[in-house]
Parts: sequence; structure tokens; C-alpha cells
Amino acid sequence: MPGIDRLISRYLANEIKHKLKPSTLKKIEKDLFFIHGMSIKLSIENFKTLHDQLCSFPEMDPTNLEKTCIEKIIRINKTDNNYSIKIINPKLLTKIFDYIGDPESRKLISSIMGRDLTIPEILNETKILKSPAYRKIENMLLDGLILESGKIFSNGKRVSRYRCLFKKIQLSIGQNILEIDFLIDKKDLESSSVFQFGVLDN
Repeated sequence: MPGIDRLISRYLANEIKHKLKPSTLKKIEKDLFFIHGMSIKLSIENFKTLHDQLCSFPEMDPTNLEKTCIEKIIRINKTDNNYSIKIINPKLLTKIFDYIGDPESRKLISSIMGRDLTIPEILNETKILKSPAYRKIENMLLDGLILESGKIFSNGKRVSRYRCLFKKIQLSIGQNILEIDFLIDKKDLESSSVFQFGVLDN
């Protein structure tokens, strides 16, 4: 599973791009594509590949660059067997608020918060029509709010099970304040390739 990688990949890729010189960015994008078949965004989910590309420039301090960019997106604190994560990036904040503000997306998120369900089980619990439910689930998978947590046999077929990346979400809205904090299970954060590389480890 990609853990938190997919949730932050678009925003981390943008931060890294903004920090790189145009000539350096062009070379990294070219090498990632022709050698690994990846964009910078996709390489976030295979973080060693991106790190190795950054290391090919002697004048660069890749670890400092990576940590500086991460700090503009999320902040992490460990609490027992969970991690508390504060969303910093405004565009990621807006994306999550958009999902939570949509009643059907909110039902889907709530139904798989802290547990694993197949799509038929999700549909049965939420009573959302099949077509919009599939579309919303697919979008949340692509944006990293939902994880495919494994497969089971059902009616002779292997079917996927899903769960929400978050165990708990806390929203704060005030004058010029828009904040999201959430709890993520230790195994979901630590399965992240970014975490395994030490960039998220606080």
C-alpha cells in the first residue's frame, strides 16, 4: 500500500519542482521518464528513485530539500500507535474539505474509517447509488484518502477491500483559519515509501 504517499504526491512534487533550477528540473524529469517511466509525482510513491535522481547533482542537498518541501505540506507527531498529522498545504486542505463537504463522499469516508469493507458492503451501508459511489471512491483512491487494503474471496471472485487513510478527522474553521488534523494508523504511515526513506520520520 502507498500509505500517505498518494495523498501528498501531487503537492510534494509541486514543491520540489518550485525549488529546483529549470535546467535541473528538466534533467530530472527526463531521466525519471526515460529510465523509470515515471513523472516526479509518481516517483513520490517510489521515493528512493526520486532521491537517487536528486543525489546525481553534487551541489544539491537532497535530504534538506525533501524535508523543507514536506514541511510545507504536512506536520507529523507520534501518539502511541498512531500519528497525528496536520495539513499545511492550502490546496490539499481545500481538496479534503471538498470531499468532507460533499454528503455522499462524507458517508463513504465514514463507512470505512477504521475498518475494511468491499464496495458492495460500502454500498449496502451508505445506500449511495452504485454509479456515483464508484466514481467518488475512484477519485478518493487517486487522491489518497482511501486505500485498497487487500483482497478477499466473495462469490468465487477476488474482490478488493478498502479503508479510509484516516482514523479520525478534526476540522477547525475560524476567521482566516482553516485547519485539518487527522489520526493515521502507525502501519499506514510507516508503509509509505517517503516515511521508509526517513523524510517523514520526526
